[in-house]
Amino acid sequence: SVSSQISSGVTEIFSTPNSFAALKNDGSVVTWGLPTGGGDSSAVSSQLTSGVVHVYSSAFAFAALKDDGSVITWGSPDYGGDSSSVSSDLSSGVIHIYSTKKAFAALKSDGSVVTWGGGLHGGDSSSVSSYLSSGVDQIYSTRAAFAALKSDGSVVTWGANDYGKCQCYIDSSGEVVSVESELNQIVDIVSSSIVFAALKSDGSVVTWGRTAGDSS
Repeated sequence: SVSSQISSGVTEIFSTPNSFAALKNDGSVVTWGLPTGGGDSSAVSSQLTSGVVHVYSSAFAFAALKDDGSVITWGSPDYGGDSSSVSSDLSSGVIHIYSTKKAFAALKSDGSVVTWGGGLHGGDSSSVSSYLSSGVDQIYSTRAAFAALKSDGSVVTWGANDYGKCQCYIDSSGEVVSVESELNQIVDIVSSSIVFAALKSDGSVVTWGRTAGDSS
């Protein structure tokens, strides 16, 4: 159905588990696959004809970052395909987009963060919004939580508790152990699907994630 559009000029391809999005050298995007999983971009096709520099994905939605710093989304609303609730915040200034299974987080040039999509998977950051208004350098994600690394070496988390929102882990005796006081002077973070590991400036590592974050 789109073969004529992808016969030349494609520079990169992005995917959800069931759809593809091809970025062309003229900044346009062509999609195909499961319509509800991001394969149908007809509702925003006029906005995808030029200016796209990168495409990001959740499990059933895409988010396109344009050269003017704006973001265009499509796919399942429950997975971040509908960003209308934050459209004004995504009209300019976005420099990178991150995702969990069901949500997106956009980092802006002023160090602020905008989130949308499945609330329990990180789409709702209202509980930490005051910490995400400035100073964020990088964002990391598990399957259902985000962790923002700030310029002062602190970490802000939101999303699902068991996937890293809770800066804690459950030890071998079943007790919940907090690592919140240790999340300072952080220089980098890596993640698995359910656990975060933070590298500190002194070379030590702190891990968290309720179900499997115990590195004791």
